[in-house]
Amino acid sequence: MINIKIKREKMNAVFTKHHLRGLPFDAVIHHFSEKDQHEHIHDHPFSFTTHILKGSYIERIYEINEDGSYTATVHHREEGTTHLVSAHTIHEIIELPDGECFTLIRPNEKVKEPSFYRFEDGKVFKRQWNQRKFREL
Repeated sequence: MINIKIKREKMNAVFTKHHLRGLPFDAVIHHFSEKDQHEHIHDHPFSFTTHILKGSYIERIYEINEDGSYTATVHHREEGTTHLVSAHTIHEIIELPDGECFTLIRPNEKVKEPSFYRFEDGKVFKRQWNQRKFREL
């Protein structure tokens, strides 16, 4: 018999994580009720597979080039789809077309510390999750 426990973690006013314990694998349900307005361009400490359970989201993915410039592409992640997200993917959710979205993520092992990013005047600024100050790359 599987005994599943759920631990709720409210990240901010618009984003809640539900950690599922007792499964044969680690899993977290993410619930977004609207796009995040504060320091939302980020990467992750691990790669993960995400399954879009309900709703959809539009994300912008940033690529930093060797010369310090960057490019950005926009992707619509629709309900019922699955995506692999690298720990090094820099992205932000820019729209929730259905008003809210539920995803199930299955994280891999931690490979790095997560960071936040700003893109201003053609420059890239970064800060580790536990630092206060952005620094130019």
